[in-house]
Amino acid sequence: MRLTPSLKLGLIAFLATDLALAFVFGALYFLRSDLKLEDDLRNVGATIYQEPFQIEAFELLDQNSRAYVSEDLEGKWSLIFFGFTACPDICPITMAELKKFADLWSDVESSKELDIILATVDPNNDDPNALKEYLTNFNPNFIGLTGHQVDLAGLAESLFVGYGDSAATSNHFSGRGEHGTAKDLESYTIDHSSHISVISPEAQLFAVIRPPHRARDLVKALELIIASY
Repeated sequence: MRLTPSLKLGLIAFLATDLALAFVFGALYFLRSDLKLEDDLRNVGATIYQEPFQIEAFELLDQNSRAYVSEDLEGKWSLIFFGFTACPDICPITMAELKKFADLWSDVESSKELDIILATVDPNNDDPNALKEYLTNFNPNFIGLTGHQVDLAGLAESLFVGYGDSAATSNHFSGRGEHGTAKDLESYTIDHSSHISVISPEAQLFAVIRPPHRARDLVKALELIIASY
């Protein structure tokens, strides 16, 4: 069949319309997918950042008195929660849910290597030994981080964590035992953010999970977050 100029224009217009519709339907599909993901994340208290945030370099100590630096976050997913060992409520509740989460996560077929980290907002009292003792109540594989106040504050700032000045509330305690009674150590509190920061294998702040934290919601949140990575 010979294509006349008008027929050619008609075919071109038809193809252009077809491509435009395909683009529109494709965009709507991805929009619906994005909206569904956003809705699913919202239901479990999680948000993925459109652009991950780079974490500033830091050097701290873990619960075994070994250096822990920003590069140690690379190559795996990490959950970081800021708290302190004498915290009366939010911290032990969150740590207990993280313990349950770790048990559930180990049974997830598609689970990735994961570190769960407690960074203290109270380095005056939470030395490596105090963190190690505290973490054994939950999971000995958890990582505890302490160090100089300025270094911890730098990491907290990178993760949008706010907390009160522990020096103003607890620098009269230099430890447990003869330096401070259990009653003393339980008599103070430090206001602090209670969200969990999700760190990608590139050592970037990729997402955040807001309280209240429940183990099964944490599993669902992390599955969604990793699937969108």
